[in-house]
Amino acid sequence: MRLMSRAALTFAAILFAAPVLHAQTSFSIAAGAAIPVGNTSNGLNTGYNVTAGIGIKPPLAPIGLRIEGAWNQMDGKAAAAGSSRILAGIANVTLSGAGMPIPMGYLIGGVGMYNFSVSDAAIKPPSETKVGFNVGAGLNFPLTGFSTFLEARFHYISASGTSFKFVPITFGLKF
Repeated sequence: MRLMSRAALTFAAILFAAPVLHAQTSFSIAAGAAIPVGNTSNGLNTGYNVTAGIGIKPPLAPIGLRIEGAWNQMDGKAAAAGSSRILAGIANVTLSGAGMPIPMGYLIGGVGMYNFSVSDAAIKPPSETKVGFNVGAGLNFPLTGFSTFLEARFHYISASGTSFKFVPITFGLKF
């Protein structure tokens, strides 16, 4: 009985640990538009987003992890309103695979720290850091040696008694 238990435990360890040991690691860079939504769009114009990330995904598993750093810049609608800069460090979970409605598609979501900086000296505080979350979807386009992706995500951050919402739509490269 003990031998059978050990064999079952060993088999389970190999089955679940082997894909993790051979996880695929990728580096990604992306850029695109940062579109303010909801009340955020009342004071800001569409700006830009630049993102860099590192992804880890076991080869046969549908779930992966992507750690990212992002820079978002949006100008105020009024000339004197200045601009808003948002730096973010985000940890995301990705879900992809054969179960997706579109075979090249994936879902992404996670939490992160978002630092806001406003160039308008009248706004207090001029800089603050808050926790936020994001959810979205994307499409992978595999090529030889690298792949490209198109992605849209909704970011929500609660700051200074209000919420800040925007949707970056980005095109990226994954190596």
